[in-house]
Amino acid sequence: MVKQYPVIITVRDRITYLKKLLLWLENAGQHEIWLCDNASTYPPLVEFLKSTQHHVVYNKFNLGHRAPWLSGLVPELGHDRFFIISDPDVVPDEHTPSDVLEMFESTLRANPNIDKAGFSLRIDDLPDHYIHKADVITWESQFWKTSTVSGFYSSPIDTTFAMHRPGGGHLNANSLRSAPPYTARHLPWYQDLSNLSQEDSYYIEHSENLITNWNTENLPAAVKAILTKLRATENPTK
Repeated sequence: MVKQYPVIITVRDRITYLKKLLLWLENAGQHEIWLCDNASTYPPLVEFLKSTQHHVVYNKFNLGHRAPWLSGLVPELGHDRFFIISDPDVVPDEHTPSDVLEMFESTLRANPNIDKAGFSLRIDDLPDHYIHKADVITWESQFWKTSTVSGFYSSPIDTTFAMHRPGGGHLNANSLRSAPPYTARHLPWYQDLSNLSQEDSYYIEHSENLITNWNTENLPAAVKAILTKLRATENPTK
């Protein structure tokens, strides 16, 4: 019998990535899946949400990355159970062992001072056609440096696929990311921004710049500023 966890996925105008994540979860034996929809308008996704077997909660507005909390799902589902939060575009690697969710729970139980345990994101196979490849590698490399718990890196997690301990007050900085082979891919990092699909174009046209970082050709100023600082740290003599 596979242990069930409430899985909350924030949804907004994308269906292709979502279906890949749902397939992984279903193959992992997870059935308590909640789709937290941030006022999507992309017709194929709207139709999918009407017919899916999974739970759907419709938000009247785009609540952004805080949607699982502001919608009331986290207080309802996670007050006394370990639960999972994920963006729809983060999918575990095909080589990730099947015991990963139980491993996340056991790690949280063994480390009561940690709020979340989730995936590290692969940066070793990013395609050259992704224009932000070098920026992503610079950004993500900082999260692969400090190991305080065996098999994990101490690094922040926002809404990347992660298990949260029961209750509230979770801190992004109080998190662990799993080392290989427990890794995932952030699928937008593999797309060609110069050759967008109809779905990708719709998503970008209807996205909010303050929420979307890596999906457009121009990075937000705040991201560029942090990248400059990271590169200065990596190359202090330059």
